[in-house]
Amino acid sequence: MGGARYKNCRTQIMAEKDGFVTKVVSGAIEKEKESLKALSHEIWSNPELNYEEVIAHKVLTDYLEAKGFAVDREFCNIKTAFRARFGSGSPNVCVICEYDALPTIGHACGHNLISEAGVAAGLGVKAYLETTGLTGTITVLGTPAEEGGGGKILLIERGALKGIDVSMMVHPAPFEIIMPNHLSCAQLTVEFTGKAAHAAAFPWEGVNALDAAVLAYTNVSLLRQQMKPSWRVHAVFT
Repeated sequence: MGGARYKNCRTQIMAEKDGFVTKVVSGAIEKEKESLKALSHEIWSNPELNYEEVIAHKVLTDYLEAKGFAVDREFCNIKTAFRARFGSGSPNVCVICEYDALPTIGHACGHNLISEAGVAAGLGVKAYLETTGLTGTITVLGTPAEEGGGGKILLIERGALKGIDVSMMVHPAPFEIIMPNHLSCAQLTVEFTGKAAHAAAFPWEGVNALDAAVLAYTNVSLLRQQMKPSWRVHAVFT
């Protein structure tokens, strides 16, 4: 098994030295550039919030199915998730699509472009597998609810990435970078409780919750000069 996989990898490396991989993959994507653009525009024109991406789900799954992928709609019992696969065996490479929008400002985060790029990558790898006859699987995974809904977390918990060797995605930005820095995120909720008192007659009997909250925030803010450049701390008062 290991020898066969090594042979496949060596074959692909040698092929890329001659530009063959790039030619096949780029050619397949170039051939579909107009339909891919239309796909992106359809999602852009119909922004849908997390777990409500009905139009995007249909557009993407119908497109991938028409291009020869085996499509599982409502994947992992999530109404707007999907999985599209082509090929067999390993390595199984997964390309992720996001397609939910933001309230009021629609696809300001460019998830329509993430979907377009994910589908395009799937088409390119599919063309390469078909051309070479190599063993391998390309999976295009539709992950709803990125904007606050935890769609990927739910999919992982339900086994969506079982059998996947590597997963990847792209995100639009005003610059190009292959390996961006990523920050993990943790939330902390603190509740300050005060005690009411008569402000004129007995103010000393009261406890001012707002003062406590302001002091806590001020102290955290003062810590920023000792924080590493990669650290971020923000607060919201409600």
